[in-house]
Amino acid sequence: MKDRPRGMGGVYLRGKIYWIRYSRNGHEIRETAETTDERKAWKHLNKRIEEAKRPEFVGPTEKKLGLDDLELKILADYERNEKRSAETVSGCLQHVKDYFNYDRLIDITPSRIEAYQQHRLAEGAARATVNREMAYLRRGYNLLFKAHEISYRPEIQMLQGEKIREGFINKAEFEAVAEHLEKLDADDHDIVRFLYNSAWRSGEAKKLEWSKVDLDNWIIRLTRKNEKTKHPRTLPLIGELREVIERRLAKRRPDCPYVFHRNGRPIKDFRKAFKAACKAAGLMGLVPHDMRRSAIRNFRKSGISEIEGMKFSGHKTNAVYKRYDIVDEEDLRKSMEKVQEHLKREAEDRKVVPLKRAG
Repeated sequence: MKDRPRGMGGVYLRGKIYWIRYSRNGHEIRETAETTDERKAWKHLNKRIEEAKRPEFVGPTEKKLGLDDLELKILADYERNEKRSAETVSGCLQHVKDYFNYDRLIDITPSRIEAYQQHRLAEGAARATVNREMAYLRRGYNLLFKAHEISYRPEIQMLQGEKIREGFINKAEFEAVAEHLEKLDADDHDIVRFLYNSAWRSGEAKKLEWSKVDLDNWIIRLTRKNEKTKHPRTLPLIGELREVIERRLAKRRPDCPYVFHRNGRPIKDFRKAFKAACKAAGLMGLVPHDMRRSAIRNFRKSGISEIEGMKFSGHKTNAVYKRYDIVDEEDLRKSMEKVQEHLKREAEDRKVVPLKRAG
């Protein structure tokens, strides 16, 4: 190999054909000069170095890369790191692939991404949904760039104004819903009551197997392999949680490993029954995931620490946990009452007594 000073590239032989090497954005690029003439190879190298200085530069491999390659890169990363959201990745990227059907990755510019976002909003997609699609797109570009397979990453701006759900239900309201739900479907009633007390994700409860339930000590143990955040987790079965598991024990079947099932078949969805129960109780707009949010609020109001609450709910970071920890107007009113009571007590304890003048 014949090199110039560091950073200026070089020429080398592979068999009888000359190849060139140079750098762009800190990444080394190697490509064939398609010649057996060394002088022509150096000339081609100089040309590519100048092209690499331009924003529209295209590397030799990225000319062929498309969104299918980007998706495969993400899925390979998920498999390598034992992440369990492969289906979610493919589902979110399908809209992106349909829109940029015949485009290479180098053709997807920031302005075209903005056009895609407007297109999805016009279709009625929620801002949170579009942002999730963009997050996977950005993740794929970053993985390819880190692997030196592309030299270009478009700047992807997330949409502002994402609507964050703030639904929750207090204990009295929940009992009203649970009463109607038990009449509609006892199995759905059990899993919803479990969610309200545990702060688990619906998918975790649906997949809960008896092998994870220690009936001698009345505790559930999830291993790293079965946990979304890759951290082992335990849930003591006390009070209503134990009552739910005792009812499920009465329905346990040898041909079904799941704690929550319907006649031996896994519970796939209980939203319809939940919605009907909420309507009968005079509560509208709630979804099953609000049980998780409500449970976390109950954790806070009961006085347990944030760390303890996260161990129950399975949140990995306190930032996401706090996003679920909703403080409603009644909470704020009670907090202000405590502040005013404190100020009143302080004023009474520290009454100012005038000093008598010296006689």
